[in-house]
Amino acid sequence: MLAQKYKYSVVSPGTEEYEEYCALRHEVFCAELGRLPSCEDRAGKRPLETDDFDAHSVHVLCRSTETGEAVGCARLILPSPRGLNVLSRYKLHSQLSSEVDLVGEIGRLAISSKLRRYRRDTQLVGPALPSGASEDLNREIKRDGPTVALGLYREVFRLASEHGITHCYAAMEPSLSRMLNRLGFPFHEAGPINTAVQPARQPYLIGANALRSGLASRNSCLYKFLFGMEEATVLGETITWREPNASLLTSSSFGAFLPELT
Repeated sequence: MLAQKYKYSVVSPGTEEYEEYCALRHEVFCAELGRLPSCEDRAGKRPLETDDFDAHSVHVLCRSTETGEAVGCARLILPSPRGLNVLSRYKLHSQLSSEVDLVGEIGRLAISSKLRRYRRDTQLVGPALPSGASEDLNREIKRDGPTVALGLYREVFRLASEHGITHCYAAMEPSLSRMLNRLGFPFHEAGPINTAVQPARQPYLIGANALRSGLASRNSCLYKFLFGMEEATVLGETITWREPNASLLTSSSFGAFLPELT
């Protein structure tokens, strides 16, 4: 079953799991997409991507239960004196100044390229799909990306609730925002597009209450996946999924936008 192939964990700085998480961030955002500068060489160790906001964030790592490989990650920046990443990079229409302690930021959401596509060039993404692999196998592997992404969103919103956060900022391309809104995520424009970053991205804001009410009325399957009776089984901080409704993943274009959130 697809959902049993992945587990989600909250990882903490100083652990081996956190290093895997930062290595995946580097693989996607630095080496593959070139959206962030590469970190300094660590004397032969694998490069990591980190910044000053990591100390004020909670971090989620998704791992394949079959191979143990890290395949997805995301972070939630918590309210702190350091502020939010989006505040320094984007102009906002207005800030929720009266509720600053209740506002977080979703970012560094990354999906391994192995779940999005295969390349004959193995330099960045590991072994290519075997030449004799069937098209059915290829489609099956690619199908996993959107499921892992939805699981990461689920974990981020769960953590936001645990920390009392009522709203979250996220910077993304407008095309991804439109896709998420069609799925039932009520992201609203929070400021103009920033063309100084490439690809150009725009700040958005989503509220927890709006998310719950919007999904409950528009997309009951996704609501159950995120908040309903199909709750994950929690063992410490590790979450193992039960099977999600396959109808959530009918839009192949959703996977084409991954990864996006930096």
